[in-house]
Amino acid sequence: MTMLDFHFPKWGVWAAAAVAVAAVAGGATLLPVAEADTRTLDSEPEVIAHALESVEFESVGQMAVTSPAVVRATVTAVNPGRIVGADETAEPGEETAATQAREVTLQVNQAFSPNGRTTFPAPIKVEEWGWDASGDGYQVNNYKWSEVGKEYVFFLRGSATTGWNVISTEGRAEILADGFLSSSAEEGSALKQSIESYDMLDLTIYLKRIYDTKNPPPDLPTAAEMPVAGPSGYENSPLPTAGVTAEPTDLGTNDGSEPTPYPSST
Repeated sequence: MTMLDFHFPKWGVWAAAAVAVAAVAGGATLLPVAEADTRTLDSEPEVIAHALESVEFESVGQMAVTSPAVVRATVTAVNPGRIVGADETAEPGEETAATQAREVTLQVNQAFSPNGRTTFPAPIKVEEWGWDASGDGYQVNNYKWSEVGKEYVFFLRGSATTGWNVISTEGRAEILADGFLSSSAEEGSALKQSIESYDMLDLTIYLKRIYDTKNPPPDLPTAAEMPVAGPSGYENSPLPTAGVTAEPTDLGTNDGSEPTPYPSST
């Protein structure tokens, strides 16, 4: 399958869906998940939408000290998540268009946090985009859809909707069979190079070192300054990118791909 490649030039866009997310705080309706049953959801993304991050991390260390917790976790299920927006008949990108998140369930295998204070005894859920108003799938930036059975490192932030979520589109790395990492950061970026310079063993040692606040290393990175508040709906968005108004863009599925029934789980 060939993915179409769309560019959204304004900062912090979670594709066309971001404008629908922004409508939540402005009074639009958050639709029940059950209303998605009338739509057929793609089993893989059909387009890539490009967005500028609200925060650009310089290194894996800076992203880690900015995150309250980092987890090594296995994806055990992916299900259709929240529907955001009031009008499923609107064109993708229109302010009232309904879009849907993917709800990703994680079994945490190892957790890292300042002095080990944060634990995860039960599975957690995070979100990612997503499907547009027509059920067509898309990913944002290099953040490919999470796959059931794969193990990843997630750099987390607090979330009012799910408890935890990924700190940005650059905040996940797949653990490969040889123990090395494949980062969701943009190709050629300093952050991607920083993350992928580690294997999982070395990253584990490094995270324990920088999270030891009682004996901080002399080269402890400085945390990035996260936005105090973004535009309306920012805090409700899967991954913390701010919503802006974008021109409607055709995200239709025309390549003959077939959807897979949901939910999917191990």
